[in-house]
Amino acid sequence: MLPLQVEFVGGGPLALVVAFLVGTLFSAVTLHLAALWVLGDEPHQRAVKAAPAPVVVAMLFSQYNGAVMVALSFFTAVAVVRYVYELNIRGAVLLSVFYFSITTIFAFAFGNIFLT
Repeated sequence: MLPLQVEFVGGGPLALVVAFLVGTLFSAVTLHLAALWVLGDEPHQRAVKAAPAPVVVAMLFSQYNGAVMVALSFFTAVAVVRYVYELNIRGAVLLSVFYFSITTIFAFAFGNIFLT
């Protein structure tokens, strides 16, 4: 008898690449929204440049405590945002706080829509 549903469990390199690409796309969109809100009219290319770094850190440290992963991702975002957007530390922290806030709100919203 054939199963009616197939589970895609097991991961592998393809799953990591897809998770990275989806996470980077989501991160770029939320970072661009935060930059528009905090800095005004900014080109989206800057968000695309800065988005992969926090995603890589989150993927690398996801096996550890969630608070450690969030803290390291936040500090990575501050450093990358400071470099890419050429901001001072205060501006980079402010933009990163808005970025993480928008990301959290969207993640909960999409989780409630697609995962229930």
